This record gives sequence, C-alpha cells and structure tokens, in this order.
Amino acid sequence: MSSANIVNIHKHFGGTEILKGINLNVAQGEVVCLLGPSGSGKSTLLRCINGLVMPDQGHVSVGGELIGRSVRKGKLHDLSGREASKQRERIGMVFQQFNLFPHLSSLDNLLLGPLTLKRQKPAALKKRAVELLGKVGLADRVNAFPAQLSGGQQQRVAIARALMMDPRLMLFDEPTSALDPELVGEVLDTMRTLAQEGMTMVVVTHEMNFARQVADRVVFMADGKVVEDSSPLSFFENPKSERARSFLRIA
Repeated sequence: MSSANIVNIHKHFGGTEILKGINLNVAQGEVVCLLGPSGSGKSTLLRCINGLVMPDQGHVSVGGELIGRSVRKGKLHDLSGREASKQRERIGMVFQQFNLFPHLSSLDNLLLGPLTLKRQKPAALKKRAVELLGKVGLADRVNAFPAQLSGGQQQRVAIARALMMDPRLMLFDEPTSALDPELVGEVLDTMRTLAQEGMTMVVVTHEMNFARQVADRVVFMADGKVVEDSSPLSFFENPKSERARSFLRIA
C-alpha cells in the first residue's frame, strides 16, 4: 500500500474549469471518502490520480512516484502510452459500471490482465484468482459468466479483478450507484473488509453511512474545490460550511 499526494490540480474540459487547485494527501492505509454534489469534480479527480486524465496544472504522486509524467533535465514530460499503462496497473480502479468481459467467466476476467502481462506462472495466478473470488464471497461463482451474476456479484468480481494486480492504492468511483438498493450492502461489506486490512482507498460515494463508519477522513468537494476536509464525526455532526450543511440536508 502507498500514500498519495495531490498538489494544486487544475483541469479544464473545453472552456470549463472542472478542478480548481485541489490539494489532498492520503496516508498509507487511510480511507478517504470524497463527497459532494454531482458535477463537483470528484470523478475527474479520481481519474487524475490514476493517470487516465492528465491535469493541466499541478501533479499527482503515489508512493513518491509521479503519475503520468517524469522529470527529465528539470522539466516534466508526459509518459509514453506503454509507460503510463504500466503505472496504472499498480492503481486499482473500480467504476460505476462493472466493465467485465461478457464472454469470460469470473475466473477468466481476473486472469486476463495478469496472464497478458506474464507476471507469474498460470497455475500461481489461477490459485490467486480463486482465493480473491473467495475473499469477495464468490467462491461458488468462479466459473459463472457475467450474465449469470447479479449486479452486486459483478461488482465484487470487478473489485477482485482490481486486486489481482496487487495495487498500491484502490480508487472507487461510486461503485454502488448502478446497483439495486438490496445489492448495495454486499459490495460495501467487501470494501469494509479491504479497509480493515489496511488498503489505501479513495472512494467517491453517496453512501453516507459507509463514509461515516469506514472513512478515516471525509473530503467534501463543490464547484471543483475542496470545501471541507475533516474526520467523519466532525463533518457529519458539525459541518463548517453552509454548502456542506445544505448537501447533508438533502443527502
């Protein structure tokens, strides 16, 4: 597991500034929940952290390593596509949509990336994949295809797939928003287990109880800025800004 440092991140899309100078530190083993209204820049910030989106200004580092860029002769240079892809392997990302390959079983969805990268012998990778599917409560669904799984089960396969790459940091972008309400709990329980095991996590979520119970810190964003950064107890019991108080009234 690794720490993450976000320094003065700005990002524009077209003529709109989405992120307006974000500064955030995530300690190793810490769980940080990003809360805020839609359009506040939370998902864009996650994509900057793992290098899917490059900031216009500022930088991100994970475990002391610059993301998406390197320093040569005192200047920042963008990494090549291959270098950036290799870097992203070490940062797990779980999206709203499960993005599983429909023609592959749960097991083969987990194996595809590591086998392509030839990280270990196939037998060792298969053993690891089966262990991870058991870890997320799917030991009996190893050979099931996505169409045979509920949404909650598919999302847990997606989490296990991210864990197959031994990530230093896990990012979750509203991982329960596409699920029926009765399936949300099983995914959140899996995330709680990861948090208890010391995984460094940044989670964009609208699940207020999860943030209250699991987060070490709550970061509230609005209009592309960090408005509050505090403990869950402080944020939920005594938010400092009217913007946060208004958000909590309707959350």
